[in-house]
Amino acid sequence: MFLFFSPFIISLAVSKPIPPIDVVIEFAKQPAIPGIAVVNLKLIPLIEHSNIDIQIELSEKLILSSGTKKWNGILEADKTETFQYQIYIPDNKAYELKAVIILKMITGETVRREEVLEINPAVKKKKLKKNHTKEEKGRGVIEFKGE
Repeated sequence: MFLFFSPFIISLAVSKPIPPIDVVIEFAKQPAIPGIAVVNLKLIPLIEHSNIDIQIELSEKLILSSGTKKWNGILEADKTETFQYQIYIPDNKAYELKAVIILKMITGETVRREEVLEINPAVKKKKLKKNHTKEEKGRGVIEFKGE
C-alpha cells in the first residue's frame, strides 16, 4: 500500500493480489426444469501448495444429488482438476451455487476465493426508455421505445 501526499490531492493506491488458482464453475448440461443440472467446478492451482479446501454452498431449495459438499487435499500445480456435481432444481426461480476455495500456500499464507454460478437468473423486465424528443408544430412529442 502506498500513500501519496500532495497539497491538493490525497490518493491511495492499493494493489490487489491475483489468487494463485484459476477457478471455473459452469453447467456441463443445462437442466430441464424441474430437473437435474450437471455442474463442473474446474480448479487449476498455479503454484505448489500445502492444502486446498473446497466447499459448495447451495440455495435453500436446491438438492445436491451427486458430488460432495466438502473436499480437502492437494492438487498438482498447473494441472486442471474437475469436480462434478449433480443438483436438483425444483422450479424456475433464481438460485445460486457458491464454490468457496481456500488455498493454503507452502509459505503459510492463505488465499480465499469464491465463485458463484447463477441458476435461472431472473429475467429483468424491459423498461421503456426516453429515446428523444422532437418538435411538431410547437408541441414536444416524446417517443418511448422498449429495448
